[in-house]
Amino acid sequence: MIRCLLLLAIFCAMALGCSAQNVSVNANNLQAAKVFRSLVEQTGKNFVYSSELLRDMKVSVKAKDKPLEQVLSEIFAGTDIEYKIKGNNIILKRKSTSKGPVKTKPRHIETYQGRLQQPPIKSTMLDEVVVVSRLEAPAVETSEIGAKKVTASEVRNTPVLFGEADVIKALQTQPGVVEGTEGMAGMYVHGGNADENLYMLENVPLYQVNHFAGLFSAFNTDIIRYIDFFKSSIPAKYDGRLSSFMDVRLQNGEREGHHGSARLGLTSGAFNISGPIGKKTTYLVGLRRSWFDVLSIPLVAIANSHNEDEKLRFNYYFMDFNARVTHSFNPRATAFVNVYFGDDKLKTGTKDKGIDRTDDIGSFEDDRFDMHWGNLLVQAGLNRRFNSAMSAEFTAAYTRFFSSMRHDYRYIYRMPDRTTESHSVLNTDNNINDWIFRGDFDWHANDNNRVRLGANYVRHSFLPARTTRHYEVGATQMASRDSTWAYGADEFNVYMEDDWEICDKLRMNAGIHASLFHINGKTNHGISPRLSVSYRPSENFAVKGAYSRTTQYVHQLNQSYLSLPTDQWIPIAGKFKPQTADKISVGGYWQSPDGTFAASVEGYWKWMRNLIDYRNEYYLRPPLDMWNAQLCSGKGTAKGIDFKVEKVFGKLTGHVSYSLAWADRTFVEKNGGRRFPAKFDNRHTINVMLNWKINDRVQLNASWTGHSGNRFTLLNQVWDGPKFDDAEWMGGESPLRAEINSYQLPFYHRLDLSCVVNNRHGYWTFGLYNAYCHMNTVAVKRGYRDVTVTTATGVYTTSEPVFKRVKLLPVIPSISYTWLF
Repeated sequence: MIRCLLLLAIFCAMALGCSAQNVSVNANNLQAAKVFRSLVEQTGKNFVYSSELLRDMKVSVKAKDKPLEQVLSEIFAGTDIEYKIKGNNIILKRKSTSKGPVKTKPRHIETYQGRLQQPPIKSTMLDEVVVVSRLEAPAVETSEIGAKKVTASEVRNTPVLFGEADVIKALQTQPGVVEGTEGMAGMYVHGGNADENLYMLENVPLYQVNHFAGLFSAFNTDIIRYIDFFKSSIPAKYDGRLSSFMDVRLQNGEREGHHGSARLGLTSGAFNISGPIGKKTTYLVGLRRSWFDVLSIPLVAIANSHNEDEKLRFNYYFMDFNARVTHSFNPRATAFVNVYFGDDKLKTGTKDKGIDRTDDIGSFEDDRFDMHWGNLLVQAGLNRRFNSAMSAEFTAAYTRFFSSMRHDYRYIYRMPDRTTESHSVLNTDNNINDWIFRGDFDWHANDNNRVRLGANYVRHSFLPARTTRHYEVGATQMASRDSTWAYGADEFNVYMEDDWEICDKLRMNAGIHASLFHINGKTNHGISPRLSVSYRPSENFAVKGAYSRTTQYVHQLNQSYLSLPTDQWIPIAGKFKPQTADKISVGGYWQSPDGTFAASVEGYWKWMRNLIDYRNEYYLRPPLDMWNAQLCSGKGTAKGIDFKVEKVFGKLTGHVSYSLAWADRTFVEKNGGRRFPAKFDNRHTINVMLNWKINDRVQLNASWTGHSGNRFTLLNQVWDGPKFDDAEWMGGESPLRAEINSYQLPFYHRLDLSCVVNNRHGYWTFGLYNAYCHMNTVAVKRGYRDVTVTTATGVYTTSEPVFKRVKLLPVIPSISYTWLF
């Protein structure tokens, strides 16, 4: 442990010694924009130029650790282009050949990754401006607290399990975010639950964003442009969850030629392609699929060959499909269509081989369990710019989450004189269907005020769980269906906010979000005010304060620490009220004069009300009982402080963060009404993320995480039931109620490494998960061990109950290759 901390300290010291103003580039007849993107990543500077200036311009330059000005001079030597460095912007223009410039009407402003929220400079000299820039504004320049814009390259450079680049696992390295169960794509933000995070794809909610019990998330990172993430000061546009909001934005299709990538890894593969369709239309298609079903075939065959009595059954796969078509009518109007489909299928079970042999005597079982779940999203929208100050986006979307489970059990008891056979089938379905219509407006009222406003309507259809049972014993048959029915709900939201730069030192963002939720003749409403203020006493320092309220009308019921399709999404209904959270946040931010280093400290306090959870005895209720009768309502609090130091630009980048946090829950009908810690009440959390670009070919990435152990309910006492020798009932053990989450698992820590090696046609990615193979405890189970007892009459063996630690993941290597074309 000490060695790991010393190694991390050495890495951090190396980061402090690296310069951000010297750059390295090796380009041979590359497009100028691609070379500029490399320089942006190394220096943080923005390139600003006319769209006509560099059309079809190719660059050949080779420089190693040279000053930026020298490299720029080499790039533009012998051309009629000159550059000027003004602050954080590098402005390119043609060398003047006349006494006065010709002014033209300014048009829209774009980045190579999408529209900028604000132009970094004001100009009326350029017909159309292209800005190659860092997507995220420095924290000292905004009024937001706890906001993060994550680029696709940051996601790909985060080492993860099996080398599968993952959006959610990249966010797990941020302060205030914990992963939950080891290796899983879960996210618990500032003491909240997993269902209190709103995951969106192009501003459309998704309910299930995990594959394989949370081992992978549902987002294909090869086609992602960037991710917006908010956890403290929430824009008025977002509501419907208590803890955080994440919006994944996709790339636009290529306008010049057809390009894409094909990736082959140990557990999955992906293929992506984009290009133009005519002069005004582009397309983007992405497909990702796992190999688990293929890999399991020989493994299952080997296992079955060594077992003469029983046949194992296992098959699993997941798939993600994305498609996007964009059509530009004119510079002021663009339409788009997005389609996403995610699919998981799991088949498990065992079968006694004697069940099909009619001459075998005895009892035989055939036990099959099938699960199928997924997401479907279809979206159509129009981006419209009315004038230089006003733009809007209109969207219509349909999203569906579905899951189904089937348990098929067959039993045969075969004797020489008779055969008894029974067969039971249990089917459970759960789905949510949403129709969404929304309009969002963006108005630059003046140089100091930016107003965002909009409204949306959602038609929900919930089927929390529908269960059918079929029993067949001999000639007797019985079928049943539970009384749960589908629920329809109507939701309406409206919001408005103003981002107001009061003066050079003071900035404020004030907004409000109002919502209505109508279900079963009952209307719930929510008013969610938002306010954040930033005071900047100097160019490189800012202090901020924020308040936000959030309201949640749907929630998920979890029965385990994993993300499973059995976890039901249900709406607020009956006696329950909408869940709400009030949160206050304060923070201090600093950046170095050249923008290379940044540091922040953020504190928060959150009060949550009307939280929903299962009662203590929910499993004792009749299976046909209404699901809302199994629930109870309570409250919770979360508080903490997050520290972060990061190096933003240069060959060695990364961050170090530390979080000190508390989270608890109180339910009148749970734990005797006493307060108890939340499942992921991790008091201390440390994250270190380092990315070292050795040269244009090789980059090393390292991620170390350590946190206090998760909370666990330890059943340390059982009731031993009575035994009756003359009856079928032979007694048994029943656990006695224990304090909820009273046991804390040991301190968790892990180091992940990856190496990216570029070649002419693509790049290799080598990974090492849990590099020093520390087997972390993820749970505790109750078991027995044999004990030898010696007495005066002899020696005998008995058993005694013990607790055993459950450890899952050792060191796991990975390798993949991505071909670019």
